[in-house]
Amino acid sequence: MSAVWFITLSLIWTGCLAGLARLLTGQGVGARYAQLVWRGAACLSLAPWLALGVLSLLPKRFPEGLPEIPYFYPLTEAVESASTGLRSAVVGPDWDTAEIALLAVLLAGWCVRAGLSLAGQMRLHRLKASSTMMEFSPDTDAGETPPLRLIPAGSPFIAGFFKPAIYIPEALKLAEDRRHVVIHECVHRERGDLITRPFERLIADVFWFSPFAWTMRRELDFWREAVCDEIAAERSGDPIGYARTLTRAARSSAPLRNLPVSSFILPPKRNLPMRLTRILDSRQKRQRPVLASAAALLALAAAPFAVGQGSAIASSITYSHPVLIEANAKVTSQYGLRTHPISGKELMHKGTDIKGPMGTPIYSPAAGEVGFSGYKDGYGEMIEVIYEDGSKLIYCQLSERLLETGDTVDAGERVGLLGASGRATGPHLHIEYWRPVTGADGTVEMKSFDPASVDGLVLYKH
Repeated sequence: MSAVWFITLSLIWTGCLAGLARLLTGQGVGARYAQLVWRGAACLSLAPWLALGVLSLLPKRFPEGLPEIPYFYPLTEAVESASTGLRSAVVGPDWDTAEIALLAVLLAGWCVRAGLSLAGQMRLHRLKASSTMMEFSPDTDAGETPPLRLIPAGSPFIAGFFKPAIYIPEALKLAEDRRHVVIHECVHRERGDLITRPFERLIADVFWFSPFAWTMRRELDFWREAVCDEIAAERSGDPIGYARTLTRAARSSAPLRNLPVSSFILPPKRNLPMRLTRILDSRQKRQRPVLASAAALLALAAAPFAVGQGSAIASSITYSHPVLIEANAKVTSQYGLRTHPISGKELMHKGTDIKGPMGTPIYSPAAGEVGFSGYKDGYGEMIEVIYEDGSKLIYCQLSERLLETGDTVDAGERVGLLGASGRATGPHLHIEYWRPVTGADGTVEMKSFDPASVDGLVLYKH
């Protein structure tokens, strides 16, 4: 799996889930329902990668290959096209170097996210160390209340898995405000937010490059607090007083952005009026269990799309030999849309061009049978080798063909010599990968895929 393919599929998948969740959580919905929807979207964001992880543990060879998912093939094509477009925009002619660079950027992003998380933990530790015990016994009707501690500034929060404590800024001096804060934070503890919140926010750390993952993170933060507001306002017996506490807390204490805890006040300013509106609005909030269930089933059904895409670029055969062995081999044109070097028109390039010296041997990477050997306009001298899983590799621009139609070929056997026998600007190998795909109507047709994305296929070796 390439870094470009990972980024492309992640962007499309998280975008679809975020858009669906947004549609399901419009105006007037219940906070608990909305939180459930966004939690589902965050969990499903990881579903394709879990599916591919399971797939990677399965045997490489299947009696009949992996099943296609025809009704998701348009999505497969969308990812393939987007991945190719991103690759063309990012890499230029030297894909290997750019792929390594993009992978390094991904790893650097994950390291930065891990570093920020560690910094947040250190900041939280320092803040907790600077706190002092508070002598205050609020009437919360919530059983045993965690210890209360004063902090110099910031937003109220609760922290501690095994020995939780509630931290209240010194600016909140009124007993009424402190009581409402304690009720709110006790709701967080009862609902298990101390455990679930780190996992919910992990989505933006894994897919740090996706704006849709950050949208999920912000929505989860908002609806987590909205649910606690809903319960805490009811328990307090004074929704208006609770709303006043929320307002005073927002005015007197700035939220601590990088703390790995749930803060009473959220950073974006728009969150406060939205929360106040929900607290003071006595109308019954809409719930959409049937619609949410249907959306969840749709998303779960779409999750195997990743497996379908994976099988579309994977092979059930084993490639044991590189196609070309040459110290100066270099990819000069990728699979996908490109400006044709001769005609100047933008055309679909259905293969990969590899530059090399004239007469360089071209090998078959696996055992197969020659389906065609001959000359074709534009492609020059070409050989088509069909493999046991129904896929085929087409070797074009050869200076000499070493096999004829109907011949069998072993892995590592030479099929021809590199050349420039068709429309070419110089000696190179044009190689295409095709495989049978079942369409939505049940018909099977051959479709081309990026040869560089085929699992196990080594196009060239220095």
